[in-house]
Amino acid sequence: MSAITIITICVIAILTVVIFALTGLGYHSVYAYYKLELSQGLHDNELIKEHRSKRKHKVSGIIGTIVSYTALTLLVSLFTVGVIYKVNNKIPTFNNQTALVICSDSMKEFYSAETDFDNKYQFELGDIIFCRTDFTDLVIGDVYGYKYKSIIITHRLISYNEDTGVAVFKGDANPSADSAVLREQIIYHYTGDKIKGFGAFILYAQSYFGLWSIIDITTVAIGSEWTLLAIDNANKKRLQYIGVIHEK
Repeated sequence: MSAITIITICVIAILTVVIFALTGLGYHSVYAYYKLELSQGLHDNELIKEHRSKRKHKVSGIIGTIVSYTALTLLVSLFTVGVIYKVNNKIPTFNNQTALVICSDSMKEFYSAETDFDNKYQFELGDIIFCRTDFTDLVIGDVYGYKYKSIIITHRLISYNEDTGVAVFKGDANPSADSAVLREQIIYHYTGDKIKGFGAFILYAQSYFGLWSIIDITTVAIGSEWTLLAIDNANKKRLQYIGVIHEK
């Protein structure tokens, strides 16, 4: 790793610890202050009124809980995907298909109006495209993904020599062709299916600051949920103490 990457990771780690500490301190202070007010009876009327109308709010409460946990699950899932891609640099494959997140606009449009190919299968930055791994023949004009060092480049095949196994690709928006690659480097064949724009979330989740922000948001969400549960338990104990509800 480069010095800048190491410094970035260290800064993010420090910021994460600070966020954890501030979040924990903030929620603890809120809970402690609320319990103090609760012990003084400042919320009794409100709790009694809420207890008597709890049936009316039961459905909305359940819906709110479902939405909260769904959002939290999505955040954790996004964080997990970002970590897996960042650490392993591997792309999962299911049933001979995989999804690639596009990181450039090299296939957005043609660089020149004079071309032998049509604009079929073009895509742009932030798109998610779907590719197959179980292809055999190479077709001039189709779009393939080939491995170059540690990245996958997804461009249009403009020439292929079957005798030497050398292929040449070009991004539609690029002024010149890529360096020649060997047949064994070509690992994906674009199917033409894509999800427009959604890959931007994956790209953000893969970045260090993206991972950091997801951790922070998740921390705040979990802390909020735990604090609300603690307050709810304190409210129940207060209602039991003043005789509104009885222990079972």
